[in-house]
Amino acid sequence: MVEDDDTVRYASPSARAVFGGAPLTGAALPELVGSRDRRRVTEGLTAMRRGGSPETHDHWWVLRDGDRIEVEVRCSDLREDPTVRGLVITLRDVTEQRRLEHELTERAFHDPLTGLPNRTLLLERIERALLRGRRESTLTCLLFVDLDDFKMVNDTMGHATGDRLLTDVGERLSGALRRSDTAARLGGDEFAVLMEDARQPLDAELLAAQVIQTLGRPFSLPGGPLSVSASVGVATARDSTDAEELLTHADLALYAAKGAGKRQWRRFQPRLRVRMVERHDIRARLDRAIDDAEFALRYQPVVGIEAGEVVGFEALARWPRGRGAPVPPEHFIALAEETGHIAPLGAWVLENAAADMAGLQRLAGETERPPYVSVNVSARQLGDNGFLDVVRGALRDLAPGTLQLELTETVLMRQDAQMQAMLRSLKDMGVQIAVDDFGTGFSSLRYLREFPVDALKIDKTFIDDIAVDPRQVALVQGIVNLAGTLGLDVVAEGIEDSAQRDLLAGMGCGFGQGYLFARPMTLEQSEFLLRRRDGKRSRRTSSASVRLRARTRRRKARLTCPCPWTA
Repeated sequence: MVEDDDTVRYASPSARAVFGGAPLTGAALPELVGSRDRRRVTEGLTAMRRGGSPETHDHWWVLRDGDRIEVEVRCSDLREDPTVRGLVITLRDVTEQRRLEHELTERAFHDPLTGLPNRTLLLERIERALLRGRRESTLTCLLFVDLDDFKMVNDTMGHATGDRLLTDVGERLSGALRRSDTAARLGGDEFAVLMEDARQPLDAELLAAQVIQTLGRPFSLPGGPLSVSASVGVATARDSTDAEELLTHADLALYAAKGAGKRQWRRFQPRLRVRMVERHDIRARLDRAIDDAEFALRYQPVVGIEAGEVVGFEALARWPRGRGAPVPPEHFIALAEETGHIAPLGAWVLENAAADMAGLQRLAGETERPPYVSVNVSARQLGDNGFLDVVRGALRDLAPGTLQLELTETVLMRQDAQMQAMLRSLKDMGVQIAVDDFGTGFSSLRYLREFPVDALKIDKTFIDDIAVDPRQVALVQGIVNLAGTLGLDVVAEGIEDSAQRDLLAGMGCGFGQGYLFARPMTLEQSEFLLRRRDGKRSRRTSSASVRLRARTRRRKARLTCPCPWTA
């Protein structure tokens, strides 16, 4: 009970649970609450005495034994009651309740890992931004940001490191924005940036480029520095009517950016809708295409750089569509990975490539060095229980040591006993192991030491500017020297002109492939190329050639070579 001068006349024993050991009777009530609430408490009590509402409800912060708690307050004016003659203040500790409410609100609108707004809060802010943009004639823009190959970070370094990386990405992304912009996490490795008050789409495009550059700097993690890349999709309110459509358009643009390669951004264009419909159509047809053997193989020669002699072929899958344009490999292979079709598709490629190469090896004769065949293998294939049986079947007719499997660096970085056991089993079977696209993933000397690697394939991006960029020359020379020290073969990919070839030859790079030597070709063209290598220009067709041609005619999946080729 409180007197007219705000002093406490009486406090029930239960008040100790709220105020702790502080003396209550005779104390000024405003002095028992937090400093920020004292003036408001005094003004509220005065207003009630001056004829305000006979009962009010409020929340105060109350001091308790050096700490403070939040209380729910009900004030009742009982001055006319002869048994009370004062204001009665009822307080209830709601600190824990309010903490839980705040936590639930945070969970409902914020990502628990990064603390960034989630999709729900982002949608709400987009709606408000769109309304404000229409009133003030400003442009609302949305960026979708996706980390490239984040799954491999989890697989190779563990989920704790992956979570730490996501947290650091969120902090760095937020730090790169204006105060009026919003960074959000949508889930997994996907983030979003809401850009308000833009003047034109170019502002969002510049921000997209800045985000890619910002996230491209190494992150300091417990296991050491880690470099990642990001792809960005951009959409603006000029193409969207509401928040959901803006999100959809940003997602379509992100898909286009990832299809263009790593570290790319793309802005939404209406034609992307058509591409998405095509993607769903391809996905629906993929299962049937594998069962009906609609795929075909093309072979790109690998040559000795010095002599230009064909030493092997890389098998490449193609998907023709009757009279329509072929499905680009980067499209159907990515979908096969997503849908789990990569295992049966990979088995088909391996079996048929081995059978084709066995036929070419018979043409080469017993005294000639038989050409090898190189086949790309994904992490999902290596995890398939029947993969070793598929490899055994492929080896049945091949000359010993002429099957090479190409794995990416990210696959080899997986730190698990199953991967090591799989690679050891493949080596015991006589399979050669090559690291594909070396230098573009998580390059590490550790896996070159621990795993039974036989060859490094230098990615085309290192070769493109080698004739004009001294830094590229130094990088490639370093890779060649490293391979020589470790006793590994080196294959340079994407050689397109003689200047590149001559530089690589001078470095000691042993092998290469690219349009300078030959484009991907049919089986018949591969046979002709080998005949030229061996000087067999006779019109006479051997029995081995007859069998090879018969096998080619029986194959259902046919594809006309889209480009001319040169020997």
